[in-house]
Amino acid sequence: MNPRKIAFRVDASLKIGTGHVMRCLTLAEALRDRGCESTFICREHPGNLIDLISERGFTALGLPAVDVAQDLGLELNLPPHAAWLGADWRTDATQTRKAIGDVTADWLVIDHYAIDERWERKLRPACRRLMVIDDLADRNHDCDLLLDQNLVEGWQDRYRGNVPENCALLLGPEYALLQPLYSELHDRVPPREGPIHRILVYFGGADTDNLTGMVISAFGTLKTEDVSMDVVINSASPHAESLWKLATRDGRIRLHERLPSLEHLMAKADFAVGAGGATSWERCSLGLPSIVITLAENQRPIAAELHKQRFIQWLGHKNEVDEHGMAEALKSLMKNGLESGWSERCGHAVDGKGTSRVGSLLVVGDKNSLRARPATMDDEINVLRWSNFLSTCSHTSIQNIHHSIEITNNFRKHLRDIDTYHVFIVETSSKIPVSLIYFSRQETSWSIRILHAPHLGSFIRDEMILEEALRVLRENATGVLIFSDTQNSSMSPVSVANRQGQYTNAAKQKRLEIAVCTDRGSWINASVPTLIVGWLAEGHSVSWSHDASTLPGGDLCFYLSYGRIVDAKTRSRYSNNIVVHASDLPKGRGWSPASWLIMEGAERIPVTLLEAVDAVDAGPIYLQKWIPLHGTELIDDWRELIADATIELARSFVSRHPEILHEAREQTGKSSSYPRRRATDSELDPAKTLAEQFNHLRIVDNEDYPAFFRHKGQEFILKICRRPSSRGKDS
Repeated sequence: MNPRKIAFRVDASLKIGTGHVMRCLTLAEALRDRGCESTFICREHPGNLIDLISERGFTALGLPAVDVAQDLGLELNLPPHAAWLGADWRTDATQTRKAIGDVTADWLVIDHYAIDERWERKLRPACRRLMVIDDLADRNHDCDLLLDQNLVEGWQDRYRGNVPENCALLLGPEYALLQPLYSELHDRVPPREGPIHRILVYFGGADTDNLTGMVISAFGTLKTEDVSMDVVINSASPHAESLWKLATRDGRIRLHERLPSLEHLMAKADFAVGAGGATSWERCSLGLPSIVITLAENQRPIAAELHKQRFIQWLGHKNEVDEHGMAEALKSLMKNGLESGWSERCGHAVDGKGTSRVGSLLVVGDKNSLRARPATMDDEINVLRWSNFLSTCSHTSIQNIHHSIEITNNFRKHLRDIDTYHVFIVETSSKIPVSLIYFSRQETSWSIRILHAPHLGSFIRDEMILEEALRVLRENATGVLIFSDTQNSSMSPVSVANRQGQYTNAAKQKRLEIAVCTDRGSWINASVPTLIVGWLAEGHSVSWSHDASTLPGGDLCFYLSYGRIVDAKTRSRYSNNIVVHASDLPKGRGWSPASWLIMEGAERIPVTLLEAVDAVDAGPIYLQKWIPLHGTELIDDWRELIADATIELARSFVSRHPEILHEAREQTGKSSSYPRRRATDSELDPAKTLAEQFNHLRIVDNEDYPAFFRHKGQEFILKICRRPSSRGKDS
């Protein structure tokens, strides 16, 4: 699978500061760990961080700096920070589109106060999805996903009307973009209490107002020999020289420059003094109480809410605080120590896992990006929130109370009645719950209901959620599963996206009763839900069993990776019985044909769809597809290719049924067959090189049938996997 392409449009400057770029870098590094490739597009403002971005291993493309201020006065309804763009929005959008090039970005991430829906709309053709990182809620956006990690009064509703209805919203500090170590340290660093002995001072990468110097001077007036101060500055700051002079006069002060992050100093500190930007969430995640001085207007409402909830002590705005006021605040803290419970409140507000949560959403659709698990009583609060969100717009508060009681009673009933109901939560790999799935048994069939997390809108397609839930249901349920009714939270038929034109119009096709039969534990089971969900979307009834004797009968039955002989009586329950076999029949009948072909050095693998008859793999052929190989595919790789081909052939057969029955061709030519592969077939010859036996290694299963060799009377296991890509790093 090709890596996801992520493009960031973000700037740093002496006026903008460095926080926007730094949090985007944090997200980009997390996405790199998930196999994504990121490119940054930044204007070459004074104080930009293009060199730092390159040092972190990312492509950084610079937009030319503008020598004179742009005349923005003729444009109506510009964002309040429009001048920060360094160009008019049309010029910037055109330059950004050119920088992205011919490649369509999977995600375009925008973290810029000067960009609004006009710019975003113009860049839509350059990306599949668009994400905005914002703190202000002062302009409209045209985006698929919006992140605002801040707490302000009315934070849950502040973007209502500013984004499309189907935009997913990630709001609050649980999505704060912090470096991974903050998550680890959050659980390690104990809460602070009592006297203060070590203070951390940091006012961001610019600090053009030299608040750092003011704090140092205020601290210098306090005669407290048992208190030390760590001060972090930017070596490019216009005040760097004067700060060094101030620090060298006081042995209690240690000055730090060019730190990659602050978590180690924060972990050691008892207290902090700083600005009200993104660093607030870093401090909170480590339970570090702080005095905050806001530097920009957008920081005021955030600081006010944090002060109200007693996470920080907001001393005021930068023009409201002087050296005397700072000295008095520090003096009071030195005298009284930390308020009991202050550190614990901070730690409870932010857990440091926000970057992982956001990253897991941006790669939804990749392998293992969603996980289903059985619902528990801990999920009841989410069920209440999601259900009430759907009903509150039209109901009175008393009706909502009755609605909540009904929801609670039904949810608990469903959890207890394990014979009739299977209830699952589908969540991202970082455990963001996105949907609740109810499977309810109605006589012989199962009905499916979906309740989505409303803040995620239509961000994640129904079929992706259903496929994951079906996998887990099949693992947990016994017997045959029959599905004929699939509905979403509004109790209307689930809308499953037409993916690559492979879902037919159900109105134009006869409703079929289709079955799938697979071995329990087979690798193909991970792909079967894709078939089932697609056929359900087309209006068919579908059953799935691991035992052919339990099949209910109907029109079509697909035996996929099913290792037992199916007799004529069982096959008679269906009009057509279909097998998919990875060989160019009649050559290679029997067991594990793909493995034997790869052992033989085949450069491509045939996947053949045929009718099941009494003789093994001898029926008439309907369809065939050839899969090219590069020669480096390991077992999971080529199995995935075969699974994709199997799905494509099975869908094609159903969509063309019954006309395709007239296209059947009998097998011709000399037949051959392969034996079943056994554990002993994974033995290597220690006298041969790895290169000579590489095709052998490509077909071994590291868990069930690992490669092994014998040496000096003992057996040794050898497992093989591909080294994860180190994109952006020196090899």
